[in-house]
Amino acid sequence: MLNYYRLLGIGPTATPAQIEQAYTRQRARLHHRATADPALRHRLAEVEAGYGILAHPRRRVMYDQLLAQQPAPPPPASEARLLALAPWARRLNAALLALCLLLGLDWALPLREYPSEIVRSRFPIAVSSSLSDPQLAYRVHTPHTSFRLPSAIGYRVREGDALHVWQTPFLGVVQRISAPASPDGPAPFRPYDGTIYGTFALLPLLLAAVVAVGCWPGRSPELVVNTAGVAALLALLLAVLLFAF
Repeated sequence: MLNYYRLLGIGPTATPAQIEQAYTRQRARLHHRATADPALRHRLAEVEAGYGILAHPRRRVMYDQLLAQQPAPPPPASEARLLALAPWARRLNAALLALCLLLGLDWALPLREYPSEIVRSRFPIAVSSSLSDPQLAYRVHTPHTSFRLPSAIGYRVREGDALHVWQTPFLGVVQRISAPASPDGPAPFRPYDGTIYGTFALLPLLLAAVVAVGCWPGRSPELVVNTAGVAALLALLLAVLLFAF
């Protein structure tokens, strides 16, 4: 049985005015081309028949009763895959939303301070895989913290120096460092690790916005799956910035 609602591009609860508008739109789209195309001429005849039924209140009631007795058609294969993936995508969005909340708390709560951290080791590491623009950093270890310094300011920290280190309470991201014995004085500076809450702070905010859309009730399976895919890529980039920058 032909679904005239779907043919006109409206829902079963459409008002008479919406039915009139949909019919006018479909007729204007098909009328001029139907004279040269038999398939479009047949489609226009179906649109006319559908309007003749839906625009008449009594005919519409009888048609709705017949339509309700028809078995629901099986969803297309692509829609079936989306329906199967949607529950997993919702769980992924919820988990990433919890991660964003954790990052927010980690940033908002007071920093943990280590006023007398002795530098135990300092060794160079690569932070760029580009041969044309190689970049180095220094991995620094203290009794309670570990962080990376850009090579441009690596001279500020030497083995055996006493540092004042500020670290986030949950993830242990080093936000600021003060090296009183450095040539530049005790002014605090930011290591590579702290850029997740500084230079790249837009990334966790973007991730939070994407997963919030995917977690909002009533979203379609397609939207939930798409947001989960985008969020997974953003989370991967976030992990690279946190652990392998």
